[in-house]
Formats: sequence, C-alpha cells, structure tokens
Amino acid sequence: MLGLTACKSQPTRPLPAENYEVAAADPVKMQQIKTEAIEALLEQGQYYAALAHIEAQKQQTRDDPEVLYLEAETRRHLKQRDQAEALYRRLMGGPLEGKAWHGIGLLTAPKDLSAAIRALRNAANRLPTDVEIRNDLGYALMEAGRYGEALPELSTAAELAPGQLKSRNNLIVLMLLTGNQAGADQMAKQSGTSPETVKQLRSQAQVIRNQQLARSGRTPG
Repeated sequence: MLGLTACKSQPTRPLPAENYEVAAADPVKMQQIKTEAIEALLEQGQYYAALAHIEAQKQQTRDDPEVLYLEAETRRHLKQRDQAEALYRRLMGGPLEGKAWHGIGLLTAPKDLSAAIRALRNAANRLPTDVEIRNDLGYALMEAGRYGEALPELSTAAELAPGQLKSRNNLIVLMLLTGNQAGADQMAKQSGTSPETVKQLRSQAQVIRNQQLARSGRTPG
C-alpha cells in the first residue's frame, strides 16, 4: 500500500559508551537502550541484524511485550507473514494491543483490504491520536473506494502532525480521486508541493483507480 507506514533509511547512530556504563547498574535503563538499538536497526532496514538482537533479548526477557512487538514488526518486513501474525496475536489484551492491530492491518492489506480496514479501525479505536494509524486507515479506505470515510481519517492525521508530508499528500490524492481538482490544486499551493510531486501524486491516484477497477472486474480505461 503506497501510503502506508514505511521505514526511513537513516545513518547508523552508535550509542555513546558512557550510556552503557550508566545503564550497567540499572536493568530497566539497559533494557531501554537495547530496545532503542533494535528500533534504530529497523529504521535503517537492517532486519536480519535486528532479529539477531531480538533473539538475544528474548533469552533474558522472553515474554516482554515490547520485544515481541519488535520481533513481529521485523518478521513482517521480512515477509514472514505467519510468524509475524502469531506474534501480533500474542499481544492482544495487553498494553500494545493497538500497535498489534496496526501491524495486522499492514500485514493483511495486500491480500484482504476489508480485513485490513477492520484491523486498522481496531487500532485507531485504541490509539486515536496515533498519526500513522489514522493515516494508514485513511489510505486503506481510500484504496477501497470509501472516500467519505477516508477523508476524516486523513484529515485527522494531517492536523495531528501538520509537518508530516505523507498525510497531506494522501489528502491531495483523495481529492484527485473524487474529482476535486480545485481542492487538490489549492492544497498543493498552500503546502508548497512541487509540480513534480503533484505529478507523482496524480500517477498514484491513477494506480489506485486502476486497482479499484481491477477488483470490480472492469478494464482500466
């Protein structure tokens, strides 16, 4: 799903040695540092390295929800669908249930858009101010042709994080899909969206339209 959450490639940022020295006498702090290191590997797309660190962590904190969630995310990116879903399911009923539903939504979207929307709604109900969840739910609804439902989700995401480009661009795509060319032009102008980006968003809208036609059994025109 083109508008759904993606990892960002960032340069490696090694933690200062003094952080480890301070944390050595504090197991909670040490756990936090190790978790942040795994998250950094995920952001860099180093999924196999992240998984190796996760496996090491599980030897010490086998049932820690945060470690289970990071493993689920890692296996999702590695396209280990069954293992990822099983891990997300283990988080149900716990403090990370909302994030687990988000992961299931992203995992399910390529094969079953309706099921993905249900999962993402569950996530949004539990974490209503999470920008990525609201954006991903809005995008899934937009892909499904449920434009009226997509608008408030994408608008909420855009207002929660005004500086985020993804939700704003998805709103432009939605306007293009609904034939609101004037609205799309106005939003692009107000946000300073470049002509090249607008061109890319127009192509993205056409891809979504073609996918909708394909699902309905019609031939894209």
